[in-house]
Amino acid sequence: MLELQKNLENDPVFSYLGGELLLLEKGLSKIRIPYKPELCRRGNVLNGGMIMTAIDFAGGLATLSVNDGIDQVTQELKVNFLEPMYKGPFEVTAKVIRKGRTAVVVEIDFVDSEGKLGAKGIGTWYIIRDKKVMKE
Repeated sequence: MLELQKNLENDPVFSYLGGELLLLEKGLSKIRIPYKPELCRRGNVLNGGMIMTAIDFAGGLATLSVNDGIDQVTQELKVNFLEPMYKGPFEVTAKVIRKGRTAVVVEIDFVDSEGKLGAKGIGTWYIIRDKKVMKE
């Protein structure tokens, strides 16, 4: 997990979010992001795109914990925004609900510091078995 934490610290998007890995075990991940003005929209509430990005990270980490291939990509991600989020820090918990040979389905909750559910996501991550995804 230390190596993964170091890779996350070097990830420019995760760093911009101010993300912190709290938990990673088989089929489960939890990250924390702070309340920062640069992540907010008008009205000083967290921007929906920032919430979706944090949900994508948490879901990807949960998928990584069960990935028996060589890489993965987000195939589909749906997010329902339920409440405005402004009471940070925020925790994002992702749980694998089905792992197949090429697809992993993950359910993700985004909550504020009081435990209020602000967004609910469900996504599918595609397991790559033949090549890494990277710019050459």
